[in-house]
Amino acid sequence: MNQVKNLNQKRVCDISDDRKTLFIRRGDCVTEVRANDDGTLIISHRKDQQLS
Repeated sequence: MNQVKNLNQKRVCDISDDRKTLFIRRGDCVTEVRANDDGTLIISHRKDQQLS
């Protein structure tokens, strides 16, 4: 995975090694954006379980 940072050097998102999936994390929510071969996008959201 490759990290993407903004101009303030803050981590914004992660891109998979095949560059087809983008992960955006805000708090305990993760948004996953996948690019299909036909150019469409699949967007899914999930709650990330925090480790105790």
